[in-house]
Amino acid sequence: MDVAFLNINYLLKAALITLEMAVATVVLSFIVGTALGVAAALSGRLVRSVLTVYVYVVRGVPVLVLIFIAYFGLPRLGVDAPNYVAATIALVIYFAAFVADIVRGSILAVPKSTVEAGLAIGLRWRQVLTQIQLPLGMRLALPPLVTTASIAVKSTSYASIVGVWELTYASREVVERTLAAFEIFFAVMVIYFCICYPISLCATYLQRRYAAA
Repeated sequence: MDVAFLNINYLLKAALITLEMAVATVVLSFIVGTALGVAAALSGRLVRSVLTVYVYVVRGVPVLVLIFIAYFGLPRLGVDAPNYVAATIALVIYFAAFVADIVRGSILAVPKSTVEAGLAIGLRWRQVLTQIQLPLGMRLALPPLVTTASIAVKSTSYASIVGVWELTYASREVVERTLAAFEIFFAVMVIYFCICYPISLCATYLQRRYAAA
């Protein structure tokens, strides 16, 4: 494992790029996806149909294809975006669809009797929405959202296919230079595990907590 230790600083610098992409992907996809999910749950049939089509189309396309579309498509639209930005946009579009579907389903899963009870005690629709339906729905959505965040972090490795210098790309460079594939990829596995393990712990905690509730 000496080769891995000699190149660990190089790999950790690339891991910082991975972390930056992961944070941007998770934050932006959660903001966009939550807004779309709430709109899909509470809006009329037209808005719900449009958002449903978006979710089904994106979920039916591999994330790699979306990255290629963003990478080659943005210049055609006159947008001179770096490969880092193009890959992040594709990841946000991809994971926002999953987040929207989770949020929509969780809000609609709030029992109708709970909503009716809120109206029965004199609350208005807006109060029922903000004080009962949305809080309960988001509580149900938390465990699958945390799991989605973990998958989003690992999916940043797909960005290496369009030349983004992140952890997976850097590891391939080191392997080509040293020919120590096993040692380098084992080190990369440990780094990814250290990044994703806290998120997995959070998902497990939330799943146990809400399963017992």
